[in-house]
Amino acid sequence: MKKRKLLLLGVVCAALYACSTDQTNESGKRVSALDDAAWNHSEWISVANAPVITGEINGSNERAADGAAWFVSVVKNEKEINSARWMTTGLGVYELYVNGKLIGEEILKPGFTHPYKTKRSFTYEVSNALSKQAGAENVFAVQVTPGWWADKIITYSGQQGMVGTKVAFRGVLELTYADGSKAYLGSNTSDWKAGIAGPVKHAAIFDGEEYDARELPGYDTLDKLSTPEKNTEFEGEILPSNGGEVYFREDLALSPQKAYLWKGVTGESEDAYGKVVITKEYAAGEEMVVHPGETLVVDFGQNCAAVPAFEFMAKEGTQLNCRPSEILNDGNGAKSRGMDGPEGSCHRLNLRTPDTGMLLDYTFADHKDYTTYRPHRTFYGYRFVSITADQEVRIRSIQSIPVSSITQQMETGSITTGNKLVNQLISNTLWGQRSNYLSVPTDCPQRNERLGWTADTQVFAETGTFFANTADFFHKWMRDMRDTQSPTGAYPGVAPLAQYGASPTDMNRLGWSDAGVIVPWVVWKQFGDTQIIDENWAAMEKYLNHINETKYDHHALSAENGNYQWADWLSYEPLESCSGRHTAKDGSGTLPEAYDYWNYLSANYWLIDAGMMSDMARATGRDAEKYEAMAAQAKQYILDKFLNADGEFKTAIFNTMQTPALFALKNKLVEGVAKENMMKRLRDNFAEHGNCLQTGFLGTSILMPTLTENGMSDIAYELLFQRKNPSWLYSVDNGATTIWERWNSYMLDKGMGPQGMNSFNHYAYGCVCEWMWETMAGISADTSEPGFKRIIMKPIPDKRLEFVNAEYNSAAGIIKSSWKYEGDQWIWDFTIPEGAVALVTLPGESQAHEYRAGSYQIVK
Repeated sequence: MKKRKLLLLGVVCAALYACSTDQTNESGKRVSALDDAAWNHSEWISVANAPVITGEINGSNERAADGAAWFVSVVKNEKEINSARWMTTGLGVYELYVNGKLIGEEILKPGFTHPYKTKRSFTYEVSNALSKQAGAENVFAVQVTPGWWADKIITYSGQQGMVGTKVAFRGVLELTYADGSKAYLGSNTSDWKAGIAGPVKHAAIFDGEEYDARELPGYDTLDKLSTPEKNTEFEGEILPSNGGEVYFREDLALSPQKAYLWKGVTGESEDAYGKVVITKEYAAGEEMVVHPGETLVVDFGQNCAAVPAFEFMAKEGTQLNCRPSEILNDGNGAKSRGMDGPEGSCHRLNLRTPDTGMLLDYTFADHKDYTTYRPHRTFYGYRFVSITADQEVRIRSIQSIPVSSITQQMETGSITTGNKLVNQLISNTLWGQRSNYLSVPTDCPQRNERLGWTADTQVFAETGTFFANTADFFHKWMRDMRDTQSPTGAYPGVAPLAQYGASPTDMNRLGWSDAGVIVPWVVWKQFGDTQIIDENWAAMEKYLNHINETKYDHHALSAENGNYQWADWLSYEPLESCSGRHTAKDGSGTLPEAYDYWNYLSANYWLIDAGMMSDMARATGRDAEKYEAMAAQAKQYILDKFLNADGEFKTAIFNTMQTPALFALKNKLVEGVAKENMMKRLRDNFAEHGNCLQTGFLGTSILMPTLTENGMSDIAYELLFQRKNPSWLYSVDNGATTIWERWNSYMLDKGMGPQGMNSFNHYAYGCVCEWMWETMAGISADTSEPGFKRIIMKPIPDKRLEFVNAEYNSAAGIIKSSWKYEGDQWIWDFTIPEGAVALVTLPGESQAHEYRAGSYQIVK
């Protein structure tokens, strides 16, 4: 490649600074990747003198290195340019600029993937950002920060330094000249300059962002840049991004619902932090002013993954500190309620690193007018923000801009009822999905975790397909699963590989590992997508062979599972793991009954997995008989080992629990009198608990459909409308705007649940909406003709809902189901799309009737 001289563009770049790192006007459309061979024109490059985190990574050494790496090349056109495409990737979160213009709508590129095996590339058509005439010069610049590479999220505690030592960039520019010839210009150490520069002083996924607006971007400070070095840290595969991209959801921008200033505290005591003294409340749209010593609290009314977006003004050098939180302290700041500050202040203790993480710090430049800013290189999970400043700051507007891989165009379904509490629960579920489908299906967006937990993923997967077209998202994530699969075939607790959850002893955890089969099956069933089966078949077969050989026995797999199971996580039942109820009170270790429980649950997943493999084999012309036989073997194993002929469990404590019975009923392990006995015990169990569920992550995922399928929809509706703890509406009554991690994450009478692990945006329990779609509205896919070509329409109404209106833009077309009561008359309107058929079963009936495409009304 001919060497090109780097030019100082002073005046040009200064003029373009209006389009710098934190403006929202982008240029460049994402297009298909260049041929893989184009990468041969490039190499990975890093800043030679970049700061590096050294020493053991632990509680006092978890922050990423300071500064942002900039890479800049000035290219002089050899001929007139017709078009240009730029194929790029990064080790760390990167942003692209051409002549000072931010390229692309996608943010947090290249996303969260296995740090050693896969990086995603983004290719943009950048012609409109170029000066195209022969002899003109164009500035190509890249900013890279540590996210998902050189920060704690993928680095095990105890490791020396971060997984990624230095951030890096790699890119290839394809220029097509007016005469039809092409040139390929790649990142290298001769034509590029690099250095730590620009306004971003610190940025990482957990740490947040520190921004000094007095600094110019790297493309305008070439004197701070020097020769880059070649980076050899990543030896994996670069694949085009196709699912899991991340965007600002401008269409969902949230404005303040309440805002107030406070200064000083009353009612302090040894046991309580007291209550803030509110000095001013701001009306909607009113300019807010913060002085030193004051704290501004803003309530956006909705918890979500987001970033705050400011339009504000202050003197040069003024420092503003913004701290996000999910809840406010209350109860006079009583320490017995788990509060970490006075009532009315923002609570941050559940973030785990409130003093060193989830920070936003901004230093003002010498602007004579209002300026705008939002973080681009991290994200937060919050409803509230707390803002302080060391000099006066005037805030003309502030919004919370949601961040998600679920775009507006991807959203496919809406369901509403005549019950406002149930509607809030649906809204909480949808916002939980938007927040946690973020490059990977995360557990939560707020604390120092944000990992691709596999059980959370599988229990919610089908629910999520109704609210959004998640097919591409899961194609991407299943690559992360395959990347993280062990040599034995075991799937991890977390994918992709991260700070924990995917170590060699975090594999084959029941209900977590099974996501490797359940998620492809769900995507196939809901979207008629056989490609995801083909992509994952070898990995799924390897997994099934492994658990079949061991009968998914906990002890046989102890070297992989670390002799521990998460099992029915956060349930209220005996033998629950998080609470330690699986261990003996005398400290002698895990109870024998807990081992029985784990083996019972894992055998049920063995059965479920085998059945799903049989379905997927049949759909793709593979050998289904192998898996039908495996399912029969698993079923007989469970019957022989765990159940008596009368439907009682051999392990007596199981007969006092909900989850074991639910799995038995779901998997049709009992029939006749034995089934009647089990159903009676289950009904009695719910009655003994005041019509409250006791289930955790796994039991809740099958709870409502299993009750309904076994003639207990009356109990399912009682659970839906239940408002005592534990229940879904308990959180709604307590002010939830997203799904909580724990049934008792917060209690009006007692305050915070356990703070060491307590999230207010943890979407797994939102799986109840799967039942709402499939039972309340009566819209579900038939595995005999997946992708809703054959629809099972079997609504089960309840007068307490008053009405249900559901519309789903399925893979087969728009399906509608709306019912209401007029007196004792039930009126149902439904629509079947062209090319589909529906098997319709009316309430109280068992006979299904086939309906062709069209719109119908039934009165009963």
